Amino acid sequence: MACGKRELAQHVAKSLNAELVQDLKENPFLESFYKNKGGAAFQAQLFFLLNRYQILQELKQPSLFHQTIISDFMLDKDRIYAYQNLSDSELMLYEKLFSLLRADVVEPDLVIYLQMSPDRLYDVMRKRHSGLFTVSDEYVENVVEGYNRFFFHFNKRPLIIVNANEVRFDRDRTALLDLLNFIDRDHRGVTYFTPQTN
Repeated sequence: MACGKRELAQHVAKSLNAELVQDLKENPFLESFYKNKGGAAFQAQLFFLLNRYQILQELKQPSLFHQTIISDFMLDKDRIYAYQNLSDSELMLYEKLFSLLRADVVEPDLVIYLQMSPDRLYDVMRKRHSGLFTVSDEYVENVVEGYNRFFFHFNKRPLIIVNANEVRFDRDRTALLDLLNFIDRDHRGVTYFTPQTN
């Protein structure tokens, strides 16, 4: 979504002199999906899944220049959108493929979830995409609920849940430094964090 994860990952990677791994910006099937063309949701979802898997597979090759890797996505989030957009029969096929790919993905050492309310996220997305924005507020609410449900049950790695409703890390140096200092601590389980802002 449009919570600022890409910009935050860029700043964190730069601050830590880390390798930056970023999610896809383009998907050739999205336009058809937004126009509600039959089968487009399944095509778009498979394109995201396979390309995200390929990106993460490249992390298995050791880097000569960086010891730390920052990614602005995790493969598991792909399923959140799949359950919003696919039919039951499409989900059955998707789940079989996802399970095969997921077993071969490197696990992160720490996960950060930028949490926003549906209203705030919808407002940010509408401003960012201007006239091209065609997603309903109900869809945004369902996706946010999907993220919250996923992270409520998340127990694989340390998780930081950041209150991102009132902060833009790409514009607020104080908030960014506050978060970086918090990340540097020893984390176990789930912790909640609200950054100081200017």
